[in-house]
Amino acid sequence: MSKYIRELKLYIAQRCLDGESSTSLAKELSIPANQIRYWTSVYRIHGSSSFLPLDYEHSADFKFSVLKSMWENNWSISQASAEFNFSSNGTISVWLKLYNQSGFQGLHSRPKGRPSMKTQSNKRPTKSDEEMSLDELREELAYLRAENAVLKKLEELDKLKRQAAKKKR
Repeated sequence: MSKYIRELKLYIAQRCLDGESSTSLAKELSIPANQIRYWTSVYRIHGSSSFLPLDYEHSADFKFSVLKSMWENNWSISQASAEFNFSSNGTISVWLKLYNQSGFQGLHSRPKGRPSMKTQSNKRPTKSDEEMSLDELREELAYLRAENAVLKKLEELDKLKRQAAKKKR
């Protein structure tokens, strides 16, 4: 979601095109002057259709075509963003960085959000007792004894907790 509403951007860009300087508007409205100049250039190119919400999922081919247009026309990132009516020039900056790092493959969309948690299985691969070696049997016995000791300790702590709660009453 944009920090500034569309109507405000259009209003400020129109004032700037009417002759007010971006510096004076920046001081008056507490908005960076370079942001105002960007909005003005977008408005100059696209008019009243500026700053309309766009589809945020772009294909790798589209991203590459934007970068290619930028290179062929010797546009700056800001100029290319304005030509393609993006809300900010940060979008193309990210695409350019991804392309420089990973080539065309870097432009493919990745899933958003956190990756799902992988379930870790505490279960050991089970073999029958006849298939296990003596060392494996000893290892399993030690594991089971440790697990049993932990469960007994938890039970004892729970019992002490209940006794302390009874004493408080």
